[in-house]
Amino acid sequence: MPEETLALYSRWWQLETYLRSLIYVELRSFHGIDWVNHIGQSATTRQQRDESLKYMATADWEDPLSYLDVGKLFPLLETNWHLVEPSLINKDALIARTSELLAIRHRLGHLRRPHSDDLNRLEQTLRDLEKGAFVAYSSYNREFHPDPAIADPVVTAWIQEEHQTAQRLIQHADRQYDVAFRLSYTVRPYATAPTASEPISGCSGLLWKATFHLRGQEVRPSALWRDSYLNRNARQLLVHMLIDGGSVAFTFPAVDDSNRVSDAIGEAFDAVLLSVRRRREKSERDLIESPMRSIHLDPRIEVNSGWTIIDDTTVPTSIFGA
Repeated sequence: MPEETLALYSRWWQLETYLRSLIYVELRSFHGIDWVNHIGQSATTRQQRDESLKYMATADWEDPLSYLDVGKLFPLLETNWHLVEPSLINKDALIARTSELLAIRHRLGHLRRPHSDDLNRLEQTLRDLEKGAFVAYSSYNREFHPDPAIADPVVTAWIQEEHQTAQRLIQHADRQYDVAFRLSYTVRPYATAPTASEPISGCSGLLWKATFHLRGQEVRPSALWRDSYLNRNARQLLVHMLIDGGSVAFTFPAVDDSNRVSDAIGEAFDAVLLSVRRRREKSERDLIESPMRSIHLDPRIEVNSGWTIIDDTTVPTSIFGA
């Protein structure tokens, strides 16, 4: 394959992957579990049509946004501009550039030879998106800790430890598994953070984050995801499962039902403790999860991505390297 063609595919992958992941996070944080009803009927129709090929199911099988045609992705961004504006370039500039970007995408999709400026156009767009992408990622990892005394059902359940699973597991996990639990929340760039005395539950644009610090332990992403304790309720509400070397975290929209969110945190807690194991020295045959294997995991599992790595301290940095 010509080097320029490979470079074009790679750059387009960076662009489209970022745009899809961004609109996913913002729609989930704003609409909660109802987010699918805001991406258009064509995506869900194509997803349903694909059910006849279950024997060829991929990791994106249950992600309706992955079935959204790229020609409808840009209008979706425009429709939800109030959610994505802080994380993109100027609206008029993006709209003006859309026809050129789609032309490049069509050339790639139909194996036509590129224009000599196609790669430059893509790389310039990625450079222009650097600032917005940093805002999107760093805000996702900027944690706030709720006042334990506020009248919030999730705080009552998991900080005051009134949820039955909290009573059963928080101290037990610390003593027996050396796993520490922390509840926090993050605020999307388009949203306003509540005051110290205001509840988090019910607020659009906020995400609960349940973090489990493993302290000498590790979990395999594939084993944790397949675990039966992470049941349908938790999977329906889950935005991301975030894994790095020392912790695993689960994010849930604060706008969703607080009782269901509290239960989902408990289900995640059970799943982590069932999957955790003593960290071993890595070798070629014993990795936490090999890069090739990770591409077959659910797209909500984020390992070593911008959603797990980029925060306010990771500056200077280049997200796209363009």
